[in-house]
Amino acid sequence: MRLQSLFLSLAACAAITLPQLASAGEWPAGAQSQFLSQCEKSAGEHATADQAKTACECSDKAITAKLSTAELKQVADSSNGVPAALQKKMMDAAASCRTKK
Repeated sequence: MRLQSLFLSLAACAAITLPQLASAGEWPAGAQSQFLSQCEKSAGEHATADQAKTACECSDKAITAKLSTAELKQVADSSNGVPAALQKKMMDAAASCRTKK
């Protein structure tokens, strides 16, 4: 149950944070650290700091690898939230980063 909460926190963090970030495969200056900081803060509510850091770094790499530049731009430009299809794609990408016991 705790691990599911961690995963949901990571997915929510990604969905909330990515609209604030413009991306073209590489994070703009400062954006990656902002994403990781917010992700670790959210995930840290459900896991140890080390687990949160590891999962967030993995999620960052997975999401960046799975979303195209156009999709990342669409997410970053979403002022009314991230479209459901992109949220699902981000969650699917980050699924491989779930901490296993």
